[in-house]
Amino acid sequence: MDIQEVKVLLSPDQYGRVAIVRRSDGRFCLYQHWHWTRETQVAFHVEPVEDRRWTVDSTTEMYEGVEPLSRLYGTVEDAERQARRMLGLNDG
Repeated sequence: MDIQEVKVLLSPDQYGRVAIVRRSDGRFCLYQHWHWTRETQVAFHVEPVEDRRWTVDSTTEMYEGVEPLSRLYGTVEDAERQARRMLGLNDG
C-alpha cells in the first residue's frame, strides 16, 4: 500500500493522530489513529502498560487494515481544517 502523507497533526495530549493523505486521484483523505492513555490501559488490563503517545513518524503497518475516513477533500487546507476540528486544535 502506497500511502503519501502530506501532513500529520497530533492532539494536544499526543494520543490522537490524524494524517492528511494524498490519493492517487489527487484528492485528499484523512486517516485517524488513537492510542489509549495509561489510565485506560490499566482499566482494561492491557499489558504491558506503556506510554503510547503518537509522533509524526509513520510506518506501513499503521495503515494495514485501516480505512480512511469517508469524506474526501479537494485541498490540503480543507482537509487540515477538518483534522484540526477532530483533534480539538484551535485555528489561531
